[in-house]
Amino acid sequence: MKRIAAFIFFIAVFFIAVIFSVLNFHSVQINLGFTSLDLPLTIALSIELFAGIAIGFLIASLQILKLKFDFAQLSKKIADKPTP
Repeated sequence: MKRIAAFIFFIAVFFIAVIFSVLNFHSVQINLGFTSLDLPLTIALSIELFAGIAIGFLIASLQILKLKFDFAQLSKKIADKPTP
């Protein structure tokens, strides 16, 4: 039942995104400092969305790697500790 509800939810979000894309297909100018680009608004927003997801994933991955390293060190410290 949860799978069906999730599927319906994602289909609804997909259709809302498609409608948003069709209604906002105006061209916008993006100034990058050294050059400027003319892109449709939906493409520009999609690029920003995926860039944000990639940055968030990178930061989360670094946090996870740090926690795994700390866990390995603590596990080794516990294993090396003599038992009374």
